[in-house]
Amino acid sequence: MSRRLLGGLFLTMFLFAGAVAQAQGILDGLMDRAKGSAERKARDRVNQRIDQTIDKAINKSEEAVQCVATDQECLKRAKEQGKPVTVVTAPAAADPAKCVVTDTDCLKQAKVQGKKVEIVDETELDTLRCATTDADCLKRAKTMGKKVELVD
Repeated sequence: MSRRLLGGLFLTMFLFAGAVAQAQGILDGLMDRAKGSAERKARDRVNQRIDQTIDKAINKSEEAVQCVATDQECLKRAKEQGKPVTVVTAPAAADPAKCVVTDTDCLKQAKVQGKKVEIVDETELDTLRCATTDADCLKRAKTMGKKVELVD
């Protein structure tokens, strides 16, 4: 009987060792999954906070009123509305209007178009602006070899 008892004891120990090894494997698997889950959660929260920060920045920039620094009315209006102000540079006119100081029509057109005015001498212009009744202007244009733009 002792043989049977020893065989049974050996078999029991063998089965118990197998069960412990299997339980250890299950426990290791659970720990690995828990660790992976915790890492994913942490990564998801960091990404969520980054997204929230980006959204806040975009919302603030969308709410901001854009004003040229010299536009006091725009700055005042934004302050009254309690909105943040983004100061922008004034859009530069593509090219300044070149006008002779006596050409009031040229000066008025430049003002309407929002262009800067560059006061020049007639000799610096490619085209002279003359009335059809202004014989002196037409004669000067002809002697200087300039094009003529009729203003009336």
